[in-house]
Amino acid sequence: MDQKIYGFILDSSAISKAKLDIGHAYDQGAGVLLGEAANYLVNKAYLKDTRDERLTFASSAQTDTLDGNLEIVYDVNRVESTTVANLTTEQQSIIFNIVERCCTKNTLTNAQIEEELTTDNLYQGYVPESYHTSSEYITVQLRTSQQNTANFKMSNWFEFTFRTVEDTLTFKLWISNQAFASQYPFVTITNVIPPYDLNKLTDPGTLSKLGNLTVLEASSSYIFNKTNLELISKDQNGIYTFNTKYVIDTRTVIYIPFALPYCGAKVPSSLESRRAIRAYLNENSTLSNAELEAIFPEVYIDNRFYLIPIYDDYLSRAGKDFYASIWNPQQLIDRAHLLYTDVEDEFIDERLELLTNAQNKMLTLAIPDPNNSEVFSIKAEFPTYQDYATTDAGFRYMDAEAQEFGAKLARAIAIVNGLASSNEFTTTTVGDLNYIAFSQGKAEYLILDKDSFNRVVEAT
Repeated sequence: MDQKIYGFILDSSAISKAKLDIGHAYDQGAGVLLGEAANYLVNKAYLKDTRDERLTFASSAQTDTLDGNLEIVYDVNRVESTTVANLTTEQQSIIFNIVERCCTKNTLTNAQIEEELTTDNLYQGYVPESYHTSSEYITVQLRTSQQNTANFKMSNWFEFTFRTVEDTLTFKLWISNQAFASQYPFVTITNVIPPYDLNKLTDPGTLSKLGNLTVLEASSSYIFNKTNLELISKDQNGIYTFNTKYVIDTRTVIYIPFALPYCGAKVPSSLESRRAIRAYLNENSTLSNAELEAIFPEVYIDNRFYLIPIYDDYLSRAGKDFYASIWNPQQLIDRAHLLYTDVEDEFIDERLELLTNAQNKMLTLAIPDPNNSEVFSIKAEFPTYQDYATTDAGFRYMDAEAQEFGAKLARAIAIVNGLASSNEFTTTTVGDLNYIAFSQGKAEYLILDKDSFNRVVEAT
């Protein structure tokens, strides 16, 4: 089994002074997981160093070792438990040999580290050329076995792959607290707080008759503030408010917020938010999935499209930007291959769609997520769509779903171009790219923001 483990290195040799004043003057920012970052790992597990003694210094002219113990702390929910449980004592010792050699590199180059890992039996199981490290580093004072101290130049993070007969384990490990706090990739939603009593919320007809819709729509400022959020968020990194469609009846639809306490460096993505709310509804309601989907249609969306506006093909006249209305199809196909870096070429050639919008007629590339459950074409989803504004006479020739999609798309395009601001849409991050997102029909639509577009273009 292939498994990637994201973790933090605990090194007791880095806290010889910090024991008396942890988190204050003697905190070196390495080897100890402090502050909000300690909450990122929700269900902590520890891989312990089983060696009798540590390695000699990587750049030491004399024979000396570091004092104290190493541990790798990680979130057990992010790892297939058997892959770690299957490690023998000898394999754990080898893993910590690799960790320590990568960690205490000092003046050794990456090439020297790679050669040692590849040729020395101390590191048997290391996969050649799998060692990678950050270009940033931190200088840390560590305690030696002679009870002296030595300064070490340590990379903020490094990664390597270790192979056993049964498993292939790739470790990405941080030693710098600050780097871990900003770079740990996962977010965990730890709770779901509905805006109203769930039994009443799943009976919208009765709720409407009670005259409580005004309270429900204002729940982000009314009910959540009356909930003891301080207690709920004690061990969290924040509380994210996710707005979703709530269907009262065929004529009445409002948007309501769910509060999502989370642990992590970033807010939850829209996909993670929907999954958490869906799991909460399924677990705590007696309604069937079909009944819940009718009330909370956007929560049950399992399809995504990635939309990339072509921000850089325009002319400026009289203080206004005019986007091209004539395109070279081959250039657009070539550009799609450059911009959709994580999508197979054949999939792009088969599924790429182009559309414009009522806001500014800007051309936008669109690709479905290859993992979509059923929807792979915006045109098939909204066959009557045209880039009419709501004030245009032609707008009425679109069906209701296409009208709503077109209006949302135009508002979202205005936001990503800096022409408007609104909390109507959610923001989400995929990899290191930022999108604003909205849902319509059976799918969610993610629009790449301008800063992320520029970064992708510069990288290609």
